[in-house]
Amino acid sequence: MKELQGLIWEDAYKKGMIIGHIYPDVLPVLQSISVPIYIYSSGSVLAQKLLFSHSVVGDITEILSGYFDTNVGLKSDYMSYRKICEEIDVNPSEVLFLTDVETEAIAAREAGLQVMLVVRDGNAPLSSQAKQEFPIIHSLKEIC
Repeated sequence: MKELQGLIWEDAYKKGMIIGHIYPDVLPVLQSISVPIYIYSSGSVLAQKLLFSHSVVGDITEILSGYFDTNVGLKSDYMSYRKICEEIDVNPSEVLFLTDVETEAIAAREAGLQVMLVVRDGNAPLSSQAKQEFPIIHSLKEIC
C-alpha cells in the first residue's frame, strides 16, 4: 500500500499538483549552518525526498545529508534515535533533534540527544511539563 501511495505522490509532485511546504525561516538557516542535516519522519524516505525536491522554495535535497523513516523504529522509541546515531556515526550528545511532538522529544532525550521543541501555528498544544523540560523555539533562527 505504501508503495502505491508513493507512486501516486511521485506523479502528483512531478505534475506540480503537490508542493512541499517549507516555513520561510527554514531554508536560510539550513544554508547558513555547516553541520550535516538529517530528516527523520514517519513518512517514507521516498515521500521525504519528494517533499524536499518539490518544495515551495525549490529542490533543497542537496543541503540534506540523509533521510530516515520508521524502518529504524518508532519515533517514540529511544532505540530508533540510537540506531540513527550509529548509522551516521555521531555521538548522540552531538545531535540536536527538533520536533513538535512531546513523545518524540522524550524518546530522543532518553537516547542522549539534545532536543528542542518547535512551536508553530497549528501544532498540537504542549503540556506544561514539556514546556518546563525542553527548550522551546518558534523559528529555526533561534538555533543559530
